[in-house]
Amino acid sequence: MKKLLISLAVTSALGLTGCGGDSLNDIKQDTANNDQFLVPASRVVFDPTASKVSVPNDLLFQGTTDGTLVMPGESAATPNYTDPQTALGALDGWSTQNPFSIELAFAGGVSLDAASAARPDSVRLVEVLMGDPASADASCRTVPRGVACKAVGQLTYGQDFVTKAVGNNVAVIPLKPLKPATTYILVLTNSLKDSEGRSVLPSTTYELVKQDLATMPLGSEAQRSLQGVINSFENAVSTQSIAKESIIYTAAITTQSTANVLATVKQLMLPSPLNGNTPPQVLVQNTGKLVSDILFPGATIPDNPADPRFTFKLAQYYAGTISLPYYLGVSTADAPNAALNTRWTGRCDSGAMIASLTDAQKTALEAGITTPAQLQNDAVCKGASGGALRDFGIDKQRHLTKFNVVPKVNSMQTLQVQMTVPNEAYGLKKPEGGWPVVILQHGITACKESMLAITGTLSSQGFATVAIDHPLHGSRGFDVNGDGKFDISASEAVCQQSGNATVYMNLANMLVTRDNLRQSIADMLGLRLGLNFNNVAGLLNTQDVQFIGHSLGAITGASMVALANASTGVPAADALYKIKSSTLAMPGGAVANFLLESTAFGNTIKSNVMLGSSTLSSGFKAFVDTQKVCVDAATYAGCAAKFVDGYLADLTAKGQVATLTAISSTFSQFVFAAQTITDAGDPNNYAAMHVAGKTPVHILEVVGNGGTNKSDQVIPNQAVNMPLGGTEPLARLLGAASLPAKAGGYAIERAAIARFTEGDHGSILSPTASAAATTEMQRQTASFFLTRGTAVQVTNAAVLKAQ
Repeated sequence: MKKLLISLAVTSALGLTGCGGDSLNDIKQDTANNDQFLVPASRVVFDPTASKVSVPNDLLFQGTTDGTLVMPGESAATPNYTDPQTALGALDGWSTQNPFSIELAFAGGVSLDAASAARPDSVRLVEVLMGDPASADASCRTVPRGVACKAVGQLTYGQDFVTKAVGNNVAVIPLKPLKPATTYILVLTNSLKDSEGRSVLPSTTYELVKQDLATMPLGSEAQRSLQGVINSFENAVSTQSIAKESIIYTAAITTQSTANVLATVKQLMLPSPLNGNTPPQVLVQNTGKLVSDILFPGATIPDNPADPRFTFKLAQYYAGTISLPYYLGVSTADAPNAALNTRWTGRCDSGAMIASLTDAQKTALEAGITTPAQLQNDAVCKGASGGALRDFGIDKQRHLTKFNVVPKVNSMQTLQVQMTVPNEAYGLKKPEGGWPVVILQHGITACKESMLAITGTLSSQGFATVAIDHPLHGSRGFDVNGDGKFDISASEAVCQQSGNATVYMNLANMLVTRDNLRQSIADMLGLRLGLNFNNVAGLLNTQDVQFIGHSLGAITGASMVALANASTGVPAADALYKIKSSTLAMPGGAVANFLLESTAFGNTIKSNVMLGSSTLSSGFKAFVDTQKVCVDAATYAGCAAKFVDGYLADLTAKGQVATLTAISSTFSQFVFAAQTITDAGDPNNYAAMHVAGKTPVHILEVVGNGGTNKSDQVIPNQAVNMPLGGTEPLARLLGAASLPAKAGGYAIERAAIARFTEGDHGSILSPTASAAATTEMQRQTASFFLTRGTAVQVTNAAVLKAQ
């Protein structure tokens, strides 16, 4: 279980006493003294006064001023948001998809009856409306915040979630993401049994606060307040055929908002007075080179289709730029780590804070604005939000939430644009409306030039392509010391650079990891919009745009396409972002979870986590140092990753159970926090939007042949410890049907997945693992785009898994 210290505000408020003045500890002692069980009762662990609260739990909102969770580390004068636990305090809710567990307490020799933990009536999840002056439901506007107003409906066991015993705790495991920015009440009932066959009981604290406030009020106002909250929870869920007397625990869980910040970014990039009516613009020119010149410099390539290099002569190479807003940090000599430690922040004060101000307070704060820059920014905040957001300078952290959706632009970045255009010298004729376009997005550690590998195939079918680098990749690294080489880059040798994936994954600052994902998505939205305003008249049909992303490009691309095709309510604006179809090559959802299980990246993460732990680092480092290989401090964590498996095997061989348990617990705590923090950039949380937008999608996955050819070693097909982690869960959320291993053309209702037995994670671009797989992947993609997502042609069924 992930236990977090509850805020001091909650602890002091819950110094519960009984009606006659007994302290909670006195009541607990009386309960123990009068207990008639020969074996002490099994109970749910819930005692806020002792900081024993399972998370997620909305008690962690207690004392918030900006609508975010309140974490212990935030009480510092300068909170350390690189600490994963403290970073949760930047969020306006919990994960939509993380499994979580509720702690139970048992006497020695007694355990949880695992079968009871898996019963549908033992654990319930009920969607509710909470009290809110701004609620869409008029009946909830007069109900106090934090109090349940009414139940909306109950989630379905086996369809929306399942439960199971994990040790002596009860794990709740979502099978699909919960709705964002939505409150659910978790209910445990006395159908949970222990190994003695007895029902698990509420904690003694919960027994007190579940008593009817009207007839058994507790002693103080603070206690009665909590009692009223718990009463409201039980009253709400009781309308869903859950008997109050069966309830042994309830907790409100509000999920975080996910897409609203990026939806705002999309809206703000459109031409408007807020941006001077200057949308992004793609500015390119013909370099006079062919893609074959770029990929095979100096080579003489015959006009022979049998030569695999020939297809790249069908693509002309254009280059140019686009200027886009950058919400991350820019590393310089004076601030060398800014790119690694600058998260997205709000341009304005939190709307939650503004809403709490009286008119007199607002007037006084307005009078205090004296600088032209703040006056201008306040006007923008006010204009962009209808007055809900202002720049009074009262919000020091400016976390982006559902109450604060306008991010601050830290700079305008001029990005390199790579474009290819079919070569008419080889008989390819431009359509009257211009060439249809495919946006390309590369994977982690790669660069835009990596995507040139598919441009020959696409050019042969009459498609232009356009690409930019992800943040921190390719041309977007940072040369801090001015020596002409990037000191900060995620691109590796394939792009003639010496960076590493952790620059983008940023395990040291998960809020920046989340925002690297968001910046990638925002940049692609900007590129799509900028195509409409390109500088070469008649070259492109900007109303006929497709998308293909590989790996990280597919992860962020899935979210981008969903956002691009989400209606703004203005048809003319929607047309500027429209994407007709998309191919996602080797994508995956629940990114933080699947990366921990990734063969390629899992040990890098584990190495960093252990080295960053005050209790685990010394043991792991001592083991690594005995290998006498990792000596460079700058690359130590990456080097140490090679010895993670050996270290764990050594601990196992020596019977170091306590250390192994501590390591497992630390990994679990890290991934719980990491997934929660990065949810706003995770494609699983955009899948429902993608489906609602009805965008045809074609998914490529390498599943292996069960023998000589392994499944994808970078993004697992299916994470073992997370039902929503990997490629298969994302495909399922997108509603993808399986393509058969039989040659022919197949109509696609909306989404399809091709499972390859040959190839590897990079086979959409590289024929090294299997030329046959690469050829089939690229041909399928081209056929899908040719039909604008209505069909796929299977040519070589031998490389596909039989269904």
